[in-house]
Amino acid sequence: MAMGTSGSRVGRAAEPFALADVRGTLHRSEDFCGQWLLLVFHRHLG
Repeated sequence: MAMGTSGSRVGRAAEPFALADVRGTLHRSEDFCGQWLLLVFHRHLG
């Protein structure tokens, strides 16, 4: 497990979630169980 700041969730399981992609396909965290998953969030400026 990676070292992080106090209260860090690095190396721990993510909370369950479901997100839709641009085509409307729903992706759930359990679909990636046991695999590495990188989530990248972009801030869209007006």
